[in-house]
Amino acid sequence: MAKFESFRPQLKPGRLIPHGERVIFESEDPFDQVILPVEVVDFLLLCNGELTVAEIIELVYKRRGLIQFKAIYRTLNHLKSRDLLVNGQELETREANSQFKDLKFFALQPFFEKTLRQRIFSEKNYPFLFYAFSMLTIVAAILSFQWIDPKWYHLSFLKLEGSFLKGFVFTFVAASALLTLKSLYKALMLLFLTGRAYNLTFAFSPMAAYFRINSDSLFLVSDRLFIGLFHLSVCLCYFPILGMIYFLWPSFHWIHETMSLAIALSIFDLDPFRESETTSLIRSFLNDDTLNRLSAYTKEKPLLSMSHPFERNRDHRLYVFLTHLALIWAVATNFVLIQGLAVHASHFFMRFKSGPIFERLAAGIIAAFMICYFATLIANTLKVLSLTLINPVARLARHYLKKKHSQKLHHFNEKDVIATLSDLPLFGYFSDDLLVKIVQQSTLRQYTVNAPVIVQGSEGRHLFCLLNGKLQIQKQLPSGRQLIVGDILPPSLFGEVAVIEESPRSASVIATKDSVVLEIPAHLLKQVADDAQYIRELESFRNAIMVNQFFTSAPVFRELDQKIVQMFISKGKIETYDPDQVVFKQGDRGDEFYLILRGSVGVSVNGHPITRIQQGGFFGEISMIADVPRTGTIYARESVQALKVSRDSFWEILSHDINIAMFIESVGEMRVREDIDIIRAGRAKVS
Repeated sequence: MAKFESFRPQLKPGRLIPHGERVIFESEDPFDQVILPVEVVDFLLLCNGELTVAEIIELVYKRRGLIQFKAIYRTLNHLKSRDLLVNGQELETREANSQFKDLKFFALQPFFEKTLRQRIFSEKNYPFLFYAFSMLTIVAAILSFQWIDPKWYHLSFLKLEGSFLKGFVFTFVAASALLTLKSLYKALMLLFLTGRAYNLTFAFSPMAAYFRINSDSLFLVSDRLFIGLFHLSVCLCYFPILGMIYFLWPSFHWIHETMSLAIALSIFDLDPFRESETTSLIRSFLNDDTLNRLSAYTKEKPLLSMSHPFERNRDHRLYVFLTHLALIWAVATNFVLIQGLAVHASHFFMRFKSGPIFERLAAGIIAAFMICYFATLIANTLKVLSLTLINPVARLARHYLKKKHSQKLHHFNEKDVIATLSDLPLFGYFSDDLLVKIVQQSTLRQYTVNAPVIVQGSEGRHLFCLLNGKLQIQKQLPSGRQLIVGDILPPSLFGEVAVIEESPRSASVIATKDSVVLEIPAHLLKQVADDAQYIRELESFRNAIMVNQFFTSAPVFRELDQKIVQMFISKGKIETYDPDQVVFKQGDRGDEFYLILRGSVGVSVNGHPITRIQQGGFFGEISMIADVPRTGTIYARESVQALKVSRDSFWEILSHDINIAMFIESVGEMRVREDIDIIRAGRAKVS
């Protein structure tokens, strides 16, 4: 199977027929045809089996100055599915998505969805009304708690008037009504707060049939108070709704059962193992514009894909908080499930033994749902425990093995080590006296096979140089999978992140052969940097390390192929911006794309701040993709270092990786739509 970029597409014999904004490809069999967007005509004309997709994209860009990656990706997949490619069986396709997946409870996942409206837009937003309604909702919810049965955790709504069949029907109808009312409430609050709501859809799942709406427009809001009030009020909105129903209809017989169901739905809304109010709230608090804007593109953002304990330092505390939150939620939910199963267990067995067929079926479905959800919850909890307990213990064990399976070499040929160092880029300009100083203050160690040289998650305090042997880079993913990143051959430098900052290691390095490694203290290199004679070489090296660190830690780019990373490094230029310095202005011609290596930038439209983009994000892609002037002004919020890539280099790089191309294209499209809406409305959103 050929990867998308290296695939050489060859169309079956046929002809292209222009038809307005579409083009029809008709094979020699006139009944075998497909309708495609007209912008892919140039691409199709080059699908002769001689050029790779990357080469075709490069030629099309030279002709048109613009590429639509998603259109090309969908076109080839469509042609393959219709068997219109001679060599379609060679094409390897995969959807861009989050690589970390928690187990999901099937009953909560819609198996049918129909989009009714993609966007609801209001000319104005009303933050005061949002604040008033959210506070009123929270207060009303607290007051309505008086109608909650003290034994709500018995889940009495599952068996209504002694019948599981009635309970099943009641749960489906009541859940459908409550979820629809919650969606309407959410849409109203989004319109008050942001002036727009996205993707009103009708969803059908085993538990309910209801209308729902996404909260994607919240990325326009940076006020954490408003974000917190939104998610809290959405979680609690069931209770004032039921309180109002009980107030208007005092004779409603099933108020306690409905309240119990509302609590269960609120618990589902807090589920950190799936896309929920909890994960949405935490992701918003991360304030990572690049990721927030892609909630529709990277659909799955559960707990384990939110952060990773071995990434940037600032993520570690967040991860600890998330794992504690997940464990507390899991314990509470397990308690409710166990109580519900204990209360209804005897009745389940009674219905299985005797009773009408539909009653038995309803009892079986309810029992199966509860057991499956319990099993899913336990599996996800064990994943979290493995990351918080098992992995730290394993790291301690690897530390012990490192000491046990390595030994310090006291007798070695100092001249040979100095000669090896002098051949490396970092040390090539250093004098012999300085190299002698470095070697004398460093430690030479010999590692046996399978001994860890670097342990993922350990503190980075050394730069390493492999003198002989062979090492392997291994990365533990949040999913628990061990990723083999690559090999290290002598002479090579590694662990270079310590030159910039003493931060946790992002991967482990294991000896696959008996190896000799020179451990150079980071503080020693920092002392050397004080010598003006070597500052230029060290600064260049530090810049290279900083770019490399960006691509190994930024959530968007960490899985890029090393070839693409090297293209970014070789074709990019590091720029430094002081706080409040303008990178470019709205209306300027855009010929550069920027990756934020350090710091964060602010975005303003028509002179009003609308959002910010953090370290690990990017900007400037709109002018590249849409071929328009800059749609906003970008300014440094603090000291910023960014990797600037020219227009031609930008398109050349994207042509070699369709997944990152579609990712950046999706961000750009969403930003274009939002900027246009803001400009039309004549004002900025809550900042």
